[in-house]
Amino acid sequence: MRTILKLVLGISLIAGPAWSNEIPPRWSSWFSAQGLQAGTIPTQTPVYQASVTPTFYTPPVAPAKVRDLALDTDRPRTEGILASTTWLKGAFAAETEVASNRDGTRIPDDTQTDPAGRMMRLNLAATSGPARYGMTYRTAGGAFYNGPDQALREVWGEWEHGVTTVHSTIGQHWNNLSGDPGRTHLEQNYTRIGFSLNKVFWPQLAVTYTQNALHSVPDSTGLVSQNTINHSVEAALTYGGAAWDAGLTSSYILGGELLRNGVDNRIKLQTITASIRPLNTITISPTIAFLTEQQEWSGVRIDSPSASLSMNYQQSRRLLVSAMGNYSDARSSDGLIDRENVGGKGILSWDIQQSQGWKTLISLEGGYSRQTNRIPSSLETQDISGVLRFVLAPL
Repeated sequence: MRTILKLVLGISLIAGPAWSNEIPPRWSSWFSAQGLQAGTIPTQTPVYQASVTPTFYTPPVAPAKVRDLALDTDRPRTEGILASTTWLKGAFAAETEVASNRDGTRIPDDTQTDPAGRMMRLNLAATSGPARYGMTYRTAGGAFYNGPDQALREVWGEWEHGVTTVHSTIGQHWNNLSGDPGRTHLEQNYTRIGFSLNKVFWPQLAVTYTQNALHSVPDSTGLVSQNTINHSVEAALTYGGAAWDAGLTSSYILGGELLRNGVDNRIKLQTITASIRPLNTITISPTIAFLTEQQEWSGVRIDSPSASLSMNYQQSRRLLVSAMGNYSDARSSDGLIDRENVGGKGILSWDIQQSQGWKTLISLEGGYSRQTNRIPSSLETQDISGVLRFVLAPL
């Protein structure tokens, strides 16, 4: 940990006083639906820039039953304000976002918000020559819809030389921000370091090492504490052409439970992904993965293969046809796990008419899923669903 910290601080010292607005996409899952607002700053830019943008996020909803559907006006969502600033002609960038929950039951003139339904994040990034570095901080109350009751702080640094980029990250993630003694408190500390090779017309290679330490404090129910440390190495190779992309990712994870005398679990994961575009209107994306877990303390081996296939047909800006299917299986060497999942979904979306101020959209969605558990006895559940949506909304 000290070695990695010295590396990050070293990058910061080398970089000097100049700064950048480039914020890495690794935090995109923590941000609102609009994503990062700060982009690459052109060469000719003012010394100082500032902007204020409204943000929003609507959690995706996939109910198993049609009767569970809710009106869009009743669905939970978040709204907020994002302030972005840059200094020194874009060499230093900062983002600050504050958001809170909104739903259909809110009184229009009521300006009060529940503190537990608020989120705040701060993002800073800087660059100087080949070095980039930055930090982020985020905290969200227990009632916030997107990533609730969690906090994150992270510092990172990158150094680029030719086709090689070296990056390092140190961070901490925890929950139960109110310190409620009746709830479990999880704290996670991680360190990540890696390098990547990126040259035009060549395959792209990235290798990353991560150390993750997880510690939990039990709640009043007496839940057993956790104190684990995981070491993982991941190698990713991607290559593509004008009408296709393909990637191979291989991961090896060695985990140890310190409360169990450090007995290890070994996990291997191989993933193959591809994206094929035979026509400008069609995209086909297959994925194949195979996960193997070896429990050293019990001698049990669990094999979990999976596969998925998706197809999107964009006939025009007004017609979209999408279909996807997936399969997964899990079996253990001791015979206690034997599960199979099969599912699929299709969507037909048609923009019937678009006037100057209104948009009329109709969509038909159909889904199928089957879950089979052969242990201890053969149990199978199936679900078939269909939804017809009609949307009339202002542009």
